[in-house]
Amino acid sequence: MPGRHWLNPTEPPPFASAACACDLLVLFDVDGTLLDGGRLISDTMVQAFLGAGEAPPGSAQIQDVIGLSLPEMVSALATHLSQGRRDKILAGYRLRYFDAVEREAEPPIFPGAETALLALRRAGIGLGLTTGKSRRSLTHMLDALQWHRLFRTVQCADDNPSKPDGTMVWKAFFDADRKARQTVLVGDTRYDMQMARNAGIRAIGVSWGYNAPDELLAEGALVIAEDFDHLTEVLLDLSASDTTRTGRPVEA
Repeated sequence: MPGRHWLNPTEPPPFASAACACDLLVLFDVDGTLLDGGRLISDTMVQAFLGAGEAPPGSAQIQDVIGLSLPEMVSALATHLSQGRRDKILAGYRLRYFDAVEREAEPPIFPGAETALLALRRAGIGLGLTTGKSRRSLTHMLDALQWHRLFRTVQCADDNPSKPDGTMVWKAFFDADRKARQTVLVGDTRYDMQMARNAGIRAIGVSWGYNAPDELLAEGALVIAEDFDHLTEVLLDLSASDTTRTGRPVEA
């Protein structure tokens, strides 16, 4: 079962004794990058619109705004409605989404996600999360997968402006005692790539998320990872090249 086979509360995780080989910090988006949550988001949004007595947007419209924080998602999908109607949809979404998430047997992470995270940690690479999810749903995911100790920094919608604002990236690398040149973002949407650019860091796109690879490249992605094995290889190579170029872990 993902997230549970290695973590015994009486023992340290397998990367705990590994010497830090580099200063690279990798920040991961969640929905569409680590978590296959698009269908639940889309279905819940449709139900929230219907529950408010409004015609729902199509699934393609909803998918196009995944990555924004929830209020910004609703605003983008309901530009024709008053703020009061948007607030009703927002409240209905939150109630339905939290109920659905907390009834899941386990969060639907993409195959290979946990293996990649563990491999990066064993290599001494620092990990973080930068997501438009709420703290409640993010904490539920981390609890269910027992992933808390994987990440040095966790930034979510409760404490930050929505993507593509760069604030959550800045807070993440300050929190992890890193600098912009030591940080790279991994994400699946144009909002991730734009956030990385706004924060002055590098970005890697993934092919399995909600925006097309060509769109991610146009927004500044260095490369598109085809799967988690490829992503791991790209990040390990990036870490090695940073260290080789400077003779030490890269610094700003």
